[in-house]
Amino acid sequence: MVVVAGIGGGLIAPSAANAQDYGPNTCRQGYVWRAARANDLVCVTPQTRTDTANDNALAPDRTLANGYCKQGYVWREAWGSDDLTCVTPQTRAQARYDNSQADDRRLAVRLWINTNSGTLKVSGDHFNIDSRVRIVVSGAVNRSWTVTAARYSGHAGGSFGFVPGFPGRCAPGNPNARLRAVDLTSGRSTASVPFVYCVRID
Repeated sequence: MVVVAGIGGGLIAPSAANAQDYGPNTCRQGYVWRAARANDLVCVTPQTRTDTANDNALAPDRTLANGYCKQGYVWREAWGSDDLTCVTPQTRAQARYDNSQADDRRLAVRLWINTNSGTLKVSGDHFNIDSRVRIVVSGAVNRSWTVTAARYSGHAGGSFGFVPGFPGRCAPGNPNARLRAVDLTSGRSTASVPFVYCVRID
């Protein structure tokens, strides 16, 4: 029986050893890089990226000879005190807000597993919200399931908690199966996570 965990502790917290993170600067669907400078990869709305490009173009007319901003403008500070682009106070506030939301908007597609209870449990986050996610197991067993990554408190982007319904680590042994997850909206995949698959004979 397949069980998809719900809200209220259904997701398993990742460990540093099992968490996988591919493409950390890729944005979730609906977001693009801000590109206030060449290496500004904070994910924002397309409108904010357009506004940012306009602000960059207008900056010389908003800046005094001494480098300070003309009245009514402030430094954007999108990446700290090094960003001295003159913008409106509202734009600086927007840049700070976008920075605070950067991790949640990334499409990092992480996956981790837990077998401490004797049953394989799978969790993932940083997927597109409300995206279908394909869970693929290969090796000693070949199976796949499709779940939906939804919004859960404490996890970035779309998340899921999932119990495939077969035993996980039921005895010591070397990993003989691998598990990965694919965000079907974007096609992006996690790295494969190894685990021990075995069948109880009792």
